[in-house]
Amino acid sequence: MTFKLFLIVFLSFLIASLLQFLPVPDALNAWVPQWIALVVIYWALVLDERFSLILPCFIGLCMDVMNGAMLGLHALALLWLSFIVLKNARQLRRAGRLQQMVEIGLLMLGYQFIVFAIQRLTGQRLDDWTYFIASASSAIIWPWVSIILDDGCQRFAGLKEE
Repeated sequence: MTFKLFLIVFLSFLIASLLQFLPVPDALNAWVPQWIALVVIYWALVLDERFSLILPCFIGLCMDVMNGAMLGLHALALLWLSFIVLKNARQLRRAGRLQQMVEIGLLMLGYQFIVFAIQRLTGQRLDDWTYFIASASSAIIWPWVSIILDDGCQRFAGLKEE
């Protein structure tokens, strides 16, 4: 990985973290997209064979520390998400934007279900099923995330679309 590409990956995760933990009113909290998970999906699609599962594990552990969650919770969910994306990367890249939105929505639903199930099993009380609304908002925002990151890759790192 070149330095420029490393810098873009780092900055994309930094911006996603800022967006993820940006304070929002309680009424809108359920609608906040899972920014970090979307960026993990993007880089798993773009880097494919060069994508290391160490990255989502590290990012997940950082999320756990920032959320005050059980250590390894988000790491496990992001590892699962990355594995599924890497297994199906070719099909996801070939899909149209609408089909990608549906597939990303389902992936985000799975990601959130893993987090939700582990939190329930460990006795943490979650409000209700509105927690899963973020899957829909993540799917809706996906085309813009991918377009912005594609543009950044092409401009600064010289990555070409496949």
